[in-house]
Order: sequence, then structure tokens, then C-alpha cells
Amino acid sequence: MWELGLSYGESGVGSAVDRHLMGSFPTLARAVHAAAQLGDGPPRRVVLVHPSGMSVTDLGRVVGELAVAGVADDDVQLLTDIEVLHRLTGHRVLLIDADRDLLTTYPGRSEPFDADRVAALVAKQPYDTTVALTGHPELRDRHHVAVRDYAPMIVERPALAALALQVPATTELSSTPRTAGALRRRPLAPWVLATIPVIAVILLILLL
Repeated sequence: MWELGLSYGESGVGSAVDRHLMGSFPTLARAVHAAAQLGDGPPRRVVLVHPSGMSVTDLGRVVGELAVAGVADDDVQLLTDIEVLHRLTGHRVLLIDADRDLLTTYPGRSEPFDADRVAALVAKQPYDTTVALTGHPELRDRHHVAVRDYAPMIVERPALAALALQVPATTELSSTPRTAGALRRRPLAPWVLATIPVIAVILLILLL
């Protein structure tokens, strides 16, 4: 049995098999297909890394694309980019996304990038903070110059696919991984449905 790591980004999808990065692909379908050529049967674990701050709607669309590509979405482990970096480094990570001009702090609060803000955050915990920079090389040059004093760690987004497979499915902080199946809207419990007519009758009596 093998493991599949995927890293979704605006410029492509990184794909990894058993912690070995295969490359970047234009679509999820291509990334999954390339990985499946090396795997034997369905993967026993699938991890999807997505940008911090991604809306539930957009994430649901990505998970839908994954299902169309042939990957059952119920047990797909979802991780944000900053979660992966935080768990691997053991430090508080400040992630600068040059593509979106955003600064994200763990566990996932994003705000517009500001060099002074980075300086203030590093000053609070100078020995336990890692500054990371991701994005297209042409876009991240400006950000790199602004934070060069903190020796930023350059993170290629496709590589997060392989790095994510080094993160355990569960941690001391969370015994239940966040999965794609949880994105689905769950039906109302039967007792809730049974209560609605009762409330309607009470309101009708009060209005008479």
C-alpha cells in the first residue's frame, strides 16, 4: 500500500508518492494519474495540502475535482500549508504567500503582508519563529528583500505534497484528522425535524 500527497495551488498541483515528489501538474486529475502509475491499487492514505485562508466553497470545489479524478474523498486528510510547516519545524511559522501578498500566522490567520508586522512578530519570539516564503519566484523577490534579515525559508508549494506525508495522520493536539468528508453538509437530526411542527403549533396558538 502506498501514500499519496497532493499540494494544491493557483499555479499547479504538486504530487508525491511515499514522500517522493513527482513534480507539479496543471490539474488534480493529472497529478493523481501520474501518481497512480507508480502505486499498486488505491492509496492507503491521501493528504491534500491547500493554501491557508481558502474558503470552504473553494475547498469543496477542489475536493470535488479530487473525487472526479477517482480519489474517494471521505478519508482525504486536509492540511493547510502553514500546518505542515509548523508541525515539521516545531516552530511558530510566519508564512508569506507572495502570490496572494498575504502573511499567515499559525494556526491560519491571514492578513495583508507588511514587513513591519513581520518584524514585530519575530521580535516577540526571535528564537522560536521561522519565517517562510512561498510563491512564484518573480513575485517573491520583493518579499524576500523585505524580510532577508530573518533568513526566510523558501518553500516551493509543490514540495508540500511530499512534506505533508511526513506529518502523522494524528497528533497530540488532535486525535481526529480533518478530512474532506467533513465538508459535506450533514442532515438534520430526526429530533430536530420532529420539533419543528411542535414549535409551529405553539406559535399558532399564541397568535390566536
